[in-house]
Amino acid sequence: MDTTMQLLCSTGAFSRFPDLTGYQAVLKYGPQLQVDGFELMFFPGWYGNIKWVGQDLQHSQLRFPAMHTEKSIGSALGHADPAERERGVQLLAENCLLGSMLGTKILILHLWNWPDLDNNLENNLSVLSQCLDLVDRYDQKLAIETIPGRHFDPLVNVHRALTCDARCSIALDTEFLAMYNHTEDVFSHSWIWQKNLMQHIHIKDYDGQAFLNGQRRYLHPGEGKINFDQFFAQLKTSHYMGNISLESPALLKDGEVDIPRIQESLDFLRHYVS
Repeated sequence: MDTTMQLLCSTGAFSRFPDLTGYQAVLKYGPQLQVDGFELMFFPGWYGNIKWVGQDLQHSQLRFPAMHTEKSIGSALGHADPAERERGVQLLAENCLLGSMLGTKILILHLWNWPDLDNNLENNLSVLSQCLDLVDRYDQKLAIETIPGRHFDPLVNVHRALTCDARCSIALDTEFLAMYNHTEDVFSHSWIWQKNLMQHIHIKDYDGQAFLNGQRRYLHPGEGKINFDQFFAQLKTSHYMGNISLESPALLKDGEVDIPRIQESLDFLRHYVS
């Protein structure tokens, strides 16, 4: 097991669904950033092109220790139709395939997803073991992300997943933790920090307003109210040694990327993980 945290940058920091999703942005902006590696964001348009996407990303010489699986998988897994749930498993298989080409070991999954969220979580859980069997065959780990829920808070839903199949890993998100006032009490849940369950943490800030004029807002660390000094101190007390992944985007109005802003946030986080 590694003895230090690994600092990653999500490729979602320089992409946007549905209009800026080409993997070519990874090739353009990735080499400009000083970081340990990347969390690759998989987009729907990549299905059917896995071979070419994988080959081009391989040739970049960039590292991809983690992948955020395509988000519609969770919607399919929660569907009432068993055939649609099976389609969700097959979509996950394509994500696994790309990850295997890139040496990716951690797959982050929205087990439940917008807009249904956890309305049909029993359906999602009914195929969870099948998903984990698949990921095991690729020698990867599946980390369930603590995204918001409609009926239960994210930690409760992740615990339900672990109860269903203990092979799950966990991916925290600081913004979503803050939405539920969990940035401090997450450390009081001893089950989260046992058996190397925690594998990945998304870093975004939060100031109580996730939307502005109907548009989603994403804050860089230091722009909101999360006490990152305290958060990282508690991480170290909990002996966390997984990924720290900046997920805050820095897209300019013309579609270009504010690389200095991303690097500033990565340098901010490097102070904590060193």
